Amino acid sequence: MYEDPGAELSVFPAGGRVLAIASAGDTAAALARAGHQVTAVDISATQLAYARARLAGAPTATGTAERLQAVARRAAGAILPGWRPAAMTAFLRLDDLDAQRDHWRRHLDRPRLAALMRLAFASAGLVRRDLWRSLPPRMDLVLRHRLATGLTTHPNATNPWAWRLLLGRECPAASSPTGTESATSVHGAIAPSLTGTESVTWVHGDVVEHLRSVPRGWYDAATLSNVLDGPPPAFAAELRNALRHGVRPGGPVVLRTFGTESPLPGDPLPDRSLLWGAVVRLHPLTQGA
Repeated sequence: MYEDPGAELSVFPAGGRVLAIASAGDTAAALARAGHQVTAVDISATQLAYARARLAGAPTATGTAERLQAVARRAAGAILPGWRPAAMTAFLRLDDLDAQRDHWRRHLDRPRLAALMRLAFASAGLVRRDLWRSLPPRMDLVLRHRLATGLTTHPNATNPWAWRLLLGRECPAASSPTGTESATSVHGAIAPSLTGTESVTWVHGDVVEHLRSVPRGWYDAATLSNVLDGPPPAFAAELRNALRHGVRPGGPVVLRTFGTESPLPGDPLPDRSLLWGAVVRLHPLTQGA
């Protein structure tokens, strides 16, 4: 998962009862390791089973996104020396932001890369429209801007998400975001192990329905990944109303989006993962009827 749980850990109260979208399990594992009582919800039974298995020690699988990233890295390395593994490793070992900015501009963000990214996103959109319909227009330009911003804001040497995205490897100088330094090899990539995570409660279902079903103010906090990317606008109102019921007044709620701004108003949170358009703490919720 390309979610930096530092965003949640910076605003969640210690040892709280928290709701998380299960997704691949990384954020739920990080919160559990930090001492939270985590309920992980997902509408996809397959996704829920995968996350649950990972936390029980099962290996990480390589999905469509990882395969596409690997193809993109090989293509970039074929046309730009700076994207070849040895050169990229040297770049990712940098911890000086000025040096990172200069290297990105001189060796990585070149016109041939821009052309490759535009072609790649156009081709992917033709093949799998369902994967791209919630993305901003000209995602190639958007992604280049996000990479440039992230790679000049956070030191590469300790940013595991930069290593995963640009090299397909775990960062050797930093623990994984789930609190473990253990890693396993998956199709040539390195994936963090989630074993040893404290117990997580798993719920198969719709997050709105789940929030409505719990006692009022049951959760101290919630993190929703990017559940509002894709659904119709009316779903955002339903979700907000459900949060007013299920999360205590003032309880922090974190939302991510691939869009350029959050579908619900909130304050930006620090994020090292490079890909999101916004990671926000939603504006304080008041309980409704």
